[in-house]
Amino acid sequence: MTAARTADFTATLARLKTALSCHDRAETNSCVGRLLDERAPLGEQWRAISHLMQVSGELTLALRAIDAFIAASKNKPMARYAKVVLLIQAHRQHEAHNLLKALPDDVPDRGGRAYVLGNTAITLGRLDEGRAYLLKSVDYRPGWGPAWLSLANAGNIADDPIGDRMLTEAAAAEQHGQADLARFCYAVGKLYSDRGDTGAAFASYARGAGLLKLGTPYNRAANATNARLAMTGFTIHSFDRGRKSEPANVSRPIFVTGLPRSGTTLVEHILASHSQVHDGGELNIIQQIAVAAGGTSGEALARYVASGGETNTLGNLYLHLLSERFGPAGRIVDKTIDASRFLGLIATALPDAPLVWMRRDPLDNAWSCFRTFFIHGVAWSYSFSDIAHHFNLEDQLLLFWKTVLGDRLLVVPFTELVDAPALWTSRLLKHCGLAEEAGPYAPHLTKRRVSTASSLQVRRPINREGVGVAEHYRELMRTFVEKYKG
Repeated sequence: MTAARTADFTATLARLKTALSCHDRAETNSCVGRLLDERAPLGEQWRAISHLMQVSGELTLALRAIDAFIAASKNKPMARYAKVVLLIQAHRQHEAHNLLKALPDDVPDRGGRAYVLGNTAITLGRLDEGRAYLLKSVDYRPGWGPAWLSLANAGNIADDPIGDRMLTEAAAAEQHGQADLARFCYAVGKLYSDRGDTGAAFASYARGAGLLKLGTPYNRAANATNARLAMTGFTIHSFDRGRKSEPANVSRPIFVTGLPRSGTTLVEHILASHSQVHDGGELNIIQQIAVAAGGTSGEALARYVASGGETNTLGNLYLHLLSERFGPAGRIVDKTIDASRFLGLIATALPDAPLVWMRRDPLDNAWSCFRTFFIHGVAWSYSFSDIAHHFNLEDQLLLFWKTVLGDRLLVVPFTELVDAPALWTSRLLKHCGLAEEAGPYAPHLTKRRVSTASSLQVRRPINREGVGVAEHYRELMRTFVEKYKG
């Protein structure tokens, strides 16, 4: 390499470092693009750059950078496995599954490979294949909580021999790390729940939650402050139309929010059964818009505009990141958790985006949250006192957003939806500006990936199985009943 090229790469890296420190997205992307175009000899650094681009939502650059890392490693299997991880994070499970199957059996290791293949297969709706891989995973790693939890969640295991096998591996599970042991506890809780043993199920879930709480304590003050800021500075006049310019295709995203386990995945599945709609899942890219705006409050948005920023720029950034995930065509359901904290920003930057809020019976919702292992960690879900605190905050947010957004926000009661699915499906389609089609009225017939805890439920006809699920646990949930104000 010539001295001139070396100097040029060094200068570009210096610009990249400065751009990162200033949170200059455009300059960051420009520098990474130039390094890629010039095939900079960055070796292992390409992996870090790929991760940086993935975190910021720039998946095109992230994938190019991971390919550069693979090339620099001379196509080593572990480097290609890094691309498998990236593809999964980008919700491209089919590509990830096929790439991993092409790698050697010991990449990253036999148990880990079987685990990833099992989960991607289940996400893609191939349950038998997924279970077979997951059973291989526990063959290699007896008592391993992550694999057992995936197996437990792959269906009702009350009369399945794998349930008895799971219990025989309890001692082996104790030898794994705290986080893995917690997952095993959730798996055993699911087994006892399927078998109708209320006391044993509760005890196992509670132990798993306690282990997780040790590593992820809930900060009530921070959550309350976050909720307060989300509502600060917005009024019924904040969303008046009449701006000089707006981002193109502002109705492309459909936001479905509400508490976790409130039925958001069911609504997403109904909408994604329409020929013009794709499921997005928990995208989290709205957080990038909050970073660009300097916060989620109306006051932060006002400061952004006062400093020369434009709300249509924020909308265009969201739409760009959406296209990075899904390409330029089709409408996308975004059911990011805690979107309630971003609704003011969403309603301003994307003025035509439909907003849907799911409501479920609080006791059922609380129990479903407590018994669910959330892959990214939900600190408030590990005790009923904390669950009640968070639910009370979300109720305040719902009341506020209903007041300031009016008919822009469609509130869907879960029980009413499952009792009268045709009626509510029609309302959802109308609210989202979608033409009537048969698909949304029979969503269980739609084949698509589903990666949340509701993946199996939504593949069955709409039913009332989720109604009244907490009644057997009411006495054990006394703390929630006492502290929840709704």
